[in-house]
Amino acid sequence: MKGKLIKVEFDLEFKKKRNFHLTTPCCHKSNKDGKFVNYKCLNDNYGYCHSCGKSTLPRPIYKDENDIEYQWDELNNCFDEIVLQTYYSNTLKSSDNEVGHCNAPVEMDVKESKYIEKELVLRYNKVKPENNLLYYIRKTYGNTKAELVKNMYNLGTSKDGGTIFWNINKDSKVQKAKISYYKKDGKRTNYFKVPYKNEVGYFSCLFGEHLINIPKNKNKSIILVESEKTAIVSALHLPEFVWLAYGGINGLTNDKLKPLIGLKVILVPDISENAVAIMNSKLPYLLELGIDAKIWDMTNDKNDEQLKNEGWFNCDLEDVFRFI
Repeated sequence: MKGKLIKVEFDLEFKKKRNFHLTTPCCHKSNKDGKFVNYKCLNDNYGYCHSCGKSTLPRPIYKDENDIEYQWDELNNCFDEIVLQTYYSNTLKSSDNEVGHCNAPVEMDVKESKYIEKELVLRYNKVKPENNLLYYIRKTYGNTKAELVKNMYNLGTSKDGGTIFWNINKDSKVQKAKISYYKKDGKRTNYFKVPYKNEVGYFSCLFGEHLINIPKNKNKSIILVESEKTAIVSALHLPEFVWLAYGGINGLTNDKLKPLIGLKVILVPDISENAVAIMNSKLPYLLELGIDAKIWDMTNDKNDEQLKNEGWFNCDLEDVFRFI
């Protein structure tokens, strides 16, 4: 779709009365202290938490010139018309059927989704010498396993030696690319590039999403990790799972979740209180979508200070594999 849509924004106003009997959707704790306050017009699972400082809001909707309303469909990279009765019954209080006074239109320009030519993926797959991440994998795991994951994830090498992580969706369309730079010991540097921008129509999906539809993976559980490298290395250690990456601590956006509906998923955030808290805040939404999701909390209920003292703070599953 290309053209002008109006984003329907809720005019958020706190309710005067607090619901002390609910469990907060962000912290998953009792609201007996009243720190979670609901918004007018919205159901009780939406509000602002004064304890963790997070707002829990419904997914946005958009309206065209004919007052038809849409939500973004990440799977097909387009806006789909939504079933309003279902949306509003799940979002608004039954006593607030007149929603016009709760919403304010904001105009936005919607870009047409674009895809990267597959020939580019093949071209950068053949670049020599290979990037440092592949060098590390070959040295650590051998050429056979290195070729396996190189082909599995379509790993490429940029002309300046970066590792190209292609975002390929479950329909085998190439949506985006991220270029990261590693040292020869497999450690990532702080430098990276994203050559295909959202504002011109290139939107990210889960790294490795194309693996979901492969017949041999049909009965495998899916494991989501933060970084692309962790997914790749984990696939070598535990090939009985399908390993995907959501691309950073805040990378698991709502729009990336649709391909996972109806599947069993294990979320493995990095080892920090914040990373685990972010995944815990998303878990109710995943379950609501019909994703059979669980979280593997590698902090073992330790706080960040304890993790720092033990040398595990901000480590990930790939660091665990290195240790063992």
